Amino acid sequence: MKRANTICGLVGMAFSAFAFIRTLGFRRFPLVPIGPEFFPRQLAIGLFICSTILVIQSLVAKSQKSEKTPTISPLDKGMQRLFAGIGIIIVYALLWEIVGFLIITPIAMAAIMLLLGYRKYLMMAIFSLGTTLVIFAAFSLFLNVNMPLGILRGLL
Repeated sequence: MKRANTICGLVGMAFSAFAFIRTLGFRRFPLVPIGPEFFPRQLAIGLFICSTILVIQSLVAKSQKSEKTPTISPLDKGMQRLFAGIGIIIVYALLWEIVGFLIITPIAMAAIMLLLGYRKYLMMAIFSLGTTLVIFAAFSLFLNVNMPLGILRGLL
């Protein structure tokens, strides 16, 4: 596991460095204080920091002989949850335009929470709906980004 973490960390560091360098070529707009490079650059910096921490942790960690080797078997419960999560995200992406952000997002969020074992249904509903409304308001009202309304088009 140490070697895998070290390799993943180094790959993450290389990718983040590449992404950061690519943001240096983004066009700057004179009257815009935060340009299009800001968010990708921050993500690249965050990935580099996390990858560096992973490499350091894997180099400092002691080897454990009794450590169970992880498997990538489709019969493994964790892998089944991973595939189910990927399936939920794919269905979410496919239905985003058709059904609309306001309907499909809380359903997808609740499905992911159920998949991860969360069973407090009232809190799940409040969190899913609240988060969806905050994101919708932030993008639609403050950033003037049109979110897909789907079947609610014409009603809102």
